[in-house]
Amino acid sequence: MWARIENGAVVEITDADPFGRFHPSIEWVSCGKQVEVGWSYDASGFSEPLATPVDDLTAQALSRINSGYQAEMGQILNDYPHAETLTFDKQEREARQWQADNSVATPYIDAMLVERPMDKAELVGRILAKADAFTMASGKATGKRQRLEDEVKAALEAQDRDTLEALTW
Repeated sequence: MWARIENGAVVEITDADPFGRFHPSIEWVSCGKQVEVGWSYDASGFSEPLATPVDDLTAQALSRINSGYQAEMGQILNDYPHAETLTFDKQEREARQWQADNSVATPYIDAMLVERPMDKAELVGRILAKADAFTMASGKATGKRQRLEDEVKAALEAQDRDTLEALTW
């Protein structure tokens, strides 16, 4: 077995004798034992890489989970300008109030209707349909994120490195 070394680390392993086939500036070292890509190499020989600390694995798992959550929620929210997302609560609140009592004041919805000529009941229905769909999608994603966060905490408590490395969105 031969290992190609770059910057003190094994980057390639081959059974074929590399001499004569590769550029002389590439450092090849004969391996007397099984080594893997990523192992270190120095004057004392080969060594397995140091294990990543469990706290780092935990942080990496949480980062993967939170990134997945952000990506999933981003797929929903990317259809709207940020300024509009800031009005979602106001739109829903006014729509639900109007649905319960159509004599209640709805200044935001009324302002929307100035530029969007349609029946107020139709607009309220659209707002509520989108609000309900967003609530379901957001709730599901948030529940998943929190479940995965609980799994990370349990794996950390058990010092279960394999689970921490495997947990992802």
